[in-house]
Amino acid sequence: MPDVFDCIERKVRKIFGEAPVCVHVGDVKECEIKRHPTYPKFRAEAISSGVRSAPSSRLWESMIAMGRLSDLDGDNTWRLVILDCIVPCFRSISSKISRDFRAEREEIRSAMVATALEVWADTAMGVPPRHVRDRMVKAAFDAAFRFADATSSEWSMDDIEIFARPEISAQGSTLRASSIIDVDSIRDADVAEQIRGERLGALYQRLGHFDAVRSFHDQLRSGSRSGSVSQAVRSFGLLRSRISNPNLYYYASDLYPSFIGLREAAGVMGIAESAAHRLIRAGQFPFPVARAGRSYKVSVKALMHFKDIPDAIVHVDDIESGALHAGGGVR
Repeated sequence: MPDVFDCIERKVRKIFGEAPVCVHVGDVKECEIKRHPTYPKFRAEAISSGVRSAPSSRLWESMIAMGRLSDLDGDNTWRLVILDCIVPCFRSISSKISRDFRAEREEIRSAMVATALEVWADTAMGVPPRHVRDRMVKAAFDAAFRFADATSSEWSMDDIEIFARPEISAQGSTLRASSIIDVDSIRDADVAEQIRGERLGALYQRLGHFDAVRSFHDQLRSGSRSGSVSQAVRSFGLLRSRISNPNLYYYASDLYPSFIGLREAAGVMGIAESAAHRLIRAGQFPFPVARAGRSYKVSVKALMHFKDIPDAIVHVDDIESGALHAGGGVR
């Protein structure tokens, strides 16, 4: 079944086919320029111009102007053209978000298009044409991440299917029940800590990342690496019984790289890499970044703080227990 991206593309193809397209006055016959590209070539150039530098692209400024003029005439043709030339950059990110967050791809794409159209309407007055495309793209990315984030908690932390494997023994019943419990409502800190760790371990197992986590745990146990949780925190905040070793606590962020590239960080933030560069140059990036030659590096912890992602303190026993159950009881 075609999604909204496919519907837009088919609609525009039906309008233009292989006929030449004029972005200057809208009508090839009335334009002083005699050579015009067919729509497929025009679209390819528009997509390429958007990737290179949308704000400085004269082609995109002309497209936005034609879209506004068409709107005044009650014609949505050029609005569809603009969407058709934007959605290619939506396709890959929407598919990635769908995979990473286990959200419905079609619903993500519908949210992106609806948001882009809202921005189109909101920027009709007082916004220079050179800024419209970037605003539409950024808002659509934000909408996609918000939608996925709203559904991801239901899957990643509260999805009972993670633990509901028929081959798990009866002792797993408590863990299965814990998957539908709101951790924040639990008064017993030990139980909340255990459930939080088990859920995270189950998530790593389900995403196929647990081999790397197991290697990290082996380093902790051998003493070749230590967790970042201080002795003071372990002594005063985490006096839990029935754990193998009180020194095997660590922050979830210990499993991640300290820094990632600006492109990856921009993707998490829901903005284009070019937009991130502009924010840095203007001194408006929401947190400090490190310069590495000609490129920038972003602190993962700073990014987590910006996205309100909690850096949970977990114990290796809980992580491994959750992964074990999510994997069907097989180590």
